Amino acid sequence: MNNKIYFVCPTNKSISGGIKQIYRQVEVLNKNGFNAVVLLKNHIKEKWFESNVPIESNPYLFKKIKYSYKNKSINFWRNLVLKYLRLKSKTFEKDSILVFPEIYGPRICEIEPEIKKVIFNQNCYYTFEHFQLDENLSKIPYNQNILATICVSEDSEKYLKFAFPNLPVYRIHLGIDNNVFKYSAEKKRQIAFMPRKLSEDVVQVINILRNRGRLESWDFVAIDNKTEIEVAKILRESAIFLSFNHKEGFGLPPVEAMSCGCYVIGYAGEAGKEYLKPEFSSLIPDGNIVKFVEAVEKTIDIFETNPMVIIDKGKKGSDFANENYNLKREDANITSVWKNILN
Repeated sequence: MNNKIYFVCPTNKSISGGIKQIYRQVEVLNKNGFNAVVLLKNHIKEKWFESNVPIESNPYLFKKIKYSYKNKSINFWRNLVLKYLRLKSKTFEKDSILVFPEIYGPRICEIEPEIKKVIFNQNCYYTFEHFQLDENLSKIPYNQNILATICVSEDSEKYLKFAFPNLPVYRIHLGIDNNVFKYSAEKKRQIAFMPRKLSEDVVQVINILRNRGRLESWDFVAIDNKTEIEVAKILRESAIFLSFNHKEGFGLPPVEAMSCGCYVIGYAGEAGKEYLKPEFSSLIPDGNIVKFVEAVEKTIDIFETNPMVIIDKGKKGSDFANENYNLKREDANITSVWKNILN
């Protein structure tokens, strides 16, 4: 494939699954004969997961993006900064493609306007980030001549097709590396969770369980700022994983937990409804703290009486995750989508 594909990738201070998926897509494309790179503000790659994808930097583009989503006018000093950064940054090939995440607002088509664009929309609920109530919708990227939008869940696909009926939307199935997130039936009395989202719900659920005396023989493990390998080890040991999904584009951590054999309890965040099935998980209505605690207590009771009931459900969840969200399917989806976009 001749077109060079630049994946514009933000730099986060904290670990982000969305960034990992950008790297992953670039990796798959290069493996299948495409010419793709991760484009960063500075030439510093993420260190919390392994990846050897090609990387380039373009501080000029990222400054333009910042001025765009903050709706900054280009005064004399900003123009001077841009001219300086332009000298430090390469010029894009005329037939190249810029792939933007969904988070950069309504005016990305004004950035490098002659270059074709795709939006990798990993969370449909961020689609209108930086929009005004009276935004000129005729000029937003989803209504302009972008090549396509790529999303990662059934929920996002429905949302985007409903919001933008004329937009070409392609869905890819994300893949779990089950060499990392391996199934284990050896489970401790351990409950894992990620505290970054809905921290107020996390605090309520855990403290109510503590106050009701239900955690005396159980350990709670917060998964935060850990490498992929460290996360997988915790999940393999844990009998239960608590999902605090909130308006997710997909919500990968519960699926990683399922792959490791955890019984998942918690919120779907809409997108998670496609994988939180009653045969091997407990789906809680968003925000219902009492039902959340009741489901955890019920699962603890069953595990303490007959742990194989929960372990067997964890195995069913792992089988479902590996059948539906595997790297082979993800590779095939990504390759097929990009062939359609470029044709």
